[in-house]
Amino acid sequence: MRWLIHGNVTPAAIEAMRRHEQKPLPATDAQIAPDASIEEVVRGATKAQIEILTTDSSLVDAIFESGVPFGRTLVYLQLDGGDVEQDDAIDRLFARYKRLSPGRMYTVTGSRVKIRQLPGKQ
Repeated sequence: MRWLIHGNVTPAAIEAMRRHEQKPLPATDAQIAPDASIEEVVRGATKAQIEILTTDSSLVDAIFESGVPFGRTLVYLQLDGGDVEQDDAIDRLFARYKRLSPGRMYTVTGSRVKIRQLPGKQ
């Protein structure tokens, strides 16, 4: 899967994505401006047909509050710490779920992975 990297995702987490045969992409590769609004990020990821990996709670809040449809996969790293914690979180996600489903948000905390249906699944 191709992933838009959004927020303060560490290089170790990006490397962990590659280890799990995922393809992390910066916003510029998805033709999304670095200063794009949250809505533009979500719409750009949808248009480019890429998933989102984020640490930004405002992106998650915007999807659920504004109802901007996002029928792709969203992974939200909701944890403190840096390289080691995010690396471990990615490993925990893919150990628990071999295949991630579209229209779902996977929230990875320090100790667990939770799944939630995204609004407006296409």
